[in-house]
Amino acid sequence: MNELTEAAHAGLLDAIVQALSVPLPSIAEADERLYYRLLERRALAVRIIVATNRTGSRDPRLAADAIRTRIAEEPVTYGLFEAEKDGGEW
Repeated sequence: MNELTEAAHAGLLDAIVQALSVPLPSIAEADERLYYRLLERRALAVRIIVATNRTGSRDPRLAADAIRTRIAEEPVTYGLFEAEKDGGEW
C-alpha cells in the first residue's frame, strides 16, 4: 500500500469515527430518542456507503466524502448532556 492509499484509508476511518461520535443527549426522554435515531441513521449510512464502495469505485476518498456529506445532512438536534444539570459526571 502506498502513502496516498494509506492516507485515503486513514481519511475514511476518520470520517467513520466522526459520523459515529455523537455527543451524549440530556437525560430527557425525547433527547435520548433523538440521539438513538441519529446514531442509527448515521450507522446505517456508513454501512451502506462502505459496502457500496467495496463493490463500486473502491476509492476510500469518495466514501469518506460521502460520509461527511451525510453527517452534514444529519446534524445533532437534541439537547446535550450537562454533568451539573443532568446528575453527575460521566
